[in-house]
Amino acid sequence: MEILSSIVGIVAEHTVVPIGRQASYLIFYKGNFSMLVVHVKDLEAAKERITHLVEEEKRNGRKIETDVMNWLEKVDGVIEKANLLQKDHRRANARCLAWSFPNLILRHQLSWKATKIVKDVNEVQEKGKFDRIGYLPTLDGEASSSSSSSTRGGEIYETRESLKENIMNALAHHNSCNIGVYGLGGVGKTTLVREIAEISKQQKLFDAVVTTHVTKDPEIKTIQGEIADLLDDIWTILDLEKVGIPFGNEHNGCKLLMTSRNQDVLLQMDVPKDLTFKVELMSENETWSLFQFMAGDVIKDSNLKGVAIQVAKKCEGLPLVVVAVARALKDKRDVQSWKDALRRLQSGHHTIFSALELSYDSLESDEMRDVFLLFALFPSQMVDYFLKVAMGLDILKHVNSVDDARNRLYSIIHSLEATCLLEVKASGSIQMHDFVRDFSISIARRDKLVFLRKQSDEEWPTKDFLTRCTQVVLDSCVYELPQMIDCPYIKFFCLSSKKNRSLKVPDDFFEGMASLRVLDFTYLNLSSLPTSFRFLTDLQTLCLNFCILENMVEIEALQNLVILCLRGSSMTNLPREIRQLTQLRMLDLSDSGIEVIPPNIISSLTKLEELYMGNTFVNWGDANSTVQNKNASIVELQKLPNLTNLELQIRKTWMLPRDLQTVFEKLERYKIAIGDVWEWWNSKRGLSTKWRRISVAETSPRPK
Repeated sequence: MEILSSIVGIVAEHTVVPIGRQASYLIFYKGNFSMLVVHVKDLEAAKERITHLVEEEKRNGRKIETDVMNWLEKVDGVIEKANLLQKDHRRANARCLAWSFPNLILRHQLSWKATKIVKDVNEVQEKGKFDRIGYLPTLDGEASSSSSSSTRGGEIYETRESLKENIMNALAHHNSCNIGVYGLGGVGKTTLVREIAEISKQQKLFDAVVTTHVTKDPEIKTIQGEIADLLDDIWTILDLEKVGIPFGNEHNGCKLLMTSRNQDVLLQMDVPKDLTFKVELMSENETWSLFQFMAGDVIKDSNLKGVAIQVAKKCEGLPLVVVAVARALKDKRDVQSWKDALRRLQSGHHTIFSALELSYDSLESDEMRDVFLLFALFPSQMVDYFLKVAMGLDILKHVNSVDDARNRLYSIIHSLEATCLLEVKASGSIQMHDFVRDFSISIARRDKLVFLRKQSDEEWPTKDFLTRCTQVVLDSCVYELPQMIDCPYIKFFCLSSKKNRSLKVPDDFFEGMASLRVLDFTYLNLSSLPTSFRFLTDLQTLCLNFCILENMVEIEALQNLVILCLRGSSMTNLPREIRQLTQLRMLDLSDSGIEVIPPNIISSLTKLEELYMGNTFVNWGDANSTVQNKNASIVELQKLPNLTNLELQIRKTWMLPRDLQTVFEKLERYKIAIGDVWEWWNSKRGLSTKWRRISVAETSPRPK
């Protein structure tokens, strides 16, 4: 290890970037091979899932798409390369053993190969997302696939195909700019537009195709970040010039395809009436075809078919309802369950809500139902936020670590996706259909006594309701808080004050919330934390994101805090009181203004499992100095035996300890940037394997 330390020292003295790509291969040898094992397992799991789908398609008489077969072949090749490297007998000479020193050149080569194969694994896995796996082969005399009807599971939907063809013709016409699609909620507008977007990509009609969601209260920056050529699902008139979208004669190459429930909204968005296309309800035959496909083999039971046809008819031609009901009944083989479903659909005041309640009740556990209701409260939030909240509320059962909780949450999300109640975007945000969200919020209000305030003119609930409610969510619509609210059973309080950064939180505000487990303050100016924090002894999760923070003395009272998130907050010094939070398992300081961390704070958090400091430039002390530093040094991370996940930014080479391997070798996932980094790479932690990648950033000097 002394020789390796010397090499690191030489690198540090003679390079601008102390641990660039080359030195990292030596230091992170063990981590790179651990990373290889993790990612190969992920790829093998993805391969297994696709293989199961392929087998199912073959059993149904379908042919497999060529790109799917090519992908499986590439997967086998990459996995074989990884296995050969892991079994390479030369690895014995590259390890650090007590009685011998490793062959550094060989260690470098093997580590480099491991990193290269991980990159190949990730690239292959990213390409393993298919719109469909198989297709029904055409019969002799039938038209080619390019002119065949729309299919879902091989079934034909003539009306949708005709509409799709008309929209594609409008997109291809050189004079068209704005095109609109309208129809009832749940009728399938978004699905239709996604199919058109995919065809446009395949036919290379445009350089780029992007979708975005325009809500009742549009978030301009979010829209600007997602938009290129295609707008999807518009609730209200949008100022195109404000979000920077070329329109009209300004840019003839830009086409806007918009969906709305209201044709008038499209007309006010300058869509010509002859370029507005209505999506009609599905016919009875189309409805039954889709229902059979979604319900599966259970529909073939002669005892069920009669009632199943009646259930399908009650879906009233709305694909959203058909899918929700069919998925809920897919594994029900007793006629009583089907008759009960029919009764509920017949007696329901609103077909869609009745169908969604049936689907909701069919979820396999209260744990899954609680997670589903939580998602509805925060449109488009990232998965990592829900992890913090779900852990704090103790929704996730039988988990022993943060990583266990994350895996359990991912599993629940995948199950909810399978029921078509939600979807996860590539960015890692949770998306729900508007009807699904409205339904979920109504259930949360009814069953969980949730108070959700979205408009400033909404009245506060009665004192009686507050004494019973369990969750309060105030969404950027509060201009004054009461001195105190009496909520003895409240578990979750969330307040975003983006529209009123000067909002004051009274000192006694939390005195009546002794049962609070999760507190989320966003965009607040907190000159000091309320003194009533001392009553929050059960608090598990505290999020103070994008806040201006000064005096945080009261935080020391939160002795049972497990998760502390100060992402994007403005503060220079990490408060010394945080060292009292000895139960912390996750600390998130990403994108914050923290520059100074006093010694012995980080090292006192011995239960810490995950530490995130990406894009946070801390003035670390000299880890190799024998003199007491004013600031904490990176070597304090050695005193965190449970640390597995780390994101870290390191400014200067002298901040690094010589024996880097002992600091970082136990980590399972990390992102580390060293040097004068002027841009932190994308660190969104969604469901993708990229979040789990062990990587070292190649850094570069600040551009002049």
